[in-house]
Amino acid sequence: MARSTVMTRLGTLVAALLLALGLLAPGGPGGLLAPGGPASVAAEARIPADVPTFASAVPASTTQVVRTISSRRWCRQVYCTVTQAWRKDAAGWHLVRQFRSSIGAKGWGKQREGDRRSPVGVFRIKVTFSTRSPGPGPMPWRQRRATSVVSNTPGPNYNTWLEVPGVRSGNRPSMRWGWVVDYNHVRLAPGQGAQPVPGKGSGIFYHTSKPGHRWSPTAGCTQVGNPQGMRWLERWLRPGADPRVVQRL
Repeated sequence: MARSTVMTRLGTLVAALLLALGLLAPGGPGGLLAPGGPASVAAEARIPADVPTFASAVPASTTQVVRTISSRRWCRQVYCTVTQAWRKDAAGWHLVRQFRSSIGAKGWGKQREGDRRSPVGVFRIKVTFSTRSPGPGPMPWRQRRATSVVSNTPGPNYNTWLEVPGVRSGNRPSMRWGWVVDYNHVRLAPGQGAQPVPGKGSGIFYHTSKPGHRWSPTAGCTQVGNPQGMRWLERWLRPGADPRVVQRL
């Protein structure tokens, strides 16, 4: 076989290999893509696999996220979840810690009062709470007293934090540490802020568990079953981090 024929075939094979690898631009002068050309732009536009799915859904100012997602690590019920603490720095988002948790008995997708589902989306923390004073962390805080409720009764005080004389369950063990999720315009006082949508759901918390029921489903809240885990989260959060709660994303 003539030397020119061998070289021609070798050149054809090399060109085919470069084209398959995306390094050769068919029809372009010289064939090779220049740095910054279409292939480079496409590569830069891809989202790295280690970027969490919620990253584009939270504000740019947010550097702390408490995220709860479904998990089969511990059980296979629809209410079995894991709650994660995420932190963002110059290098990106990092998973700091995670805790076994549970949500509403019927899983995700809250639509109405009493449906026993937990809401999906991105939410602010309205206020943290604990049953003892002072609060365990630097976030805005309120003490849960025996008389404390977030009302689910239809009317002007629906989804509003109230102190109700005669109520004795507001400081029960599952309310030792936690926070109020800013779902459905929850109010911290009657008439304060936008009006909640009647019947959409009320009293959505992150809270810990009652003794002997660490991994039970909830009525729609998120329960971090280990009380020390819930306390750690409350101490970890910082107002300057503009934190968000992310549900299912």
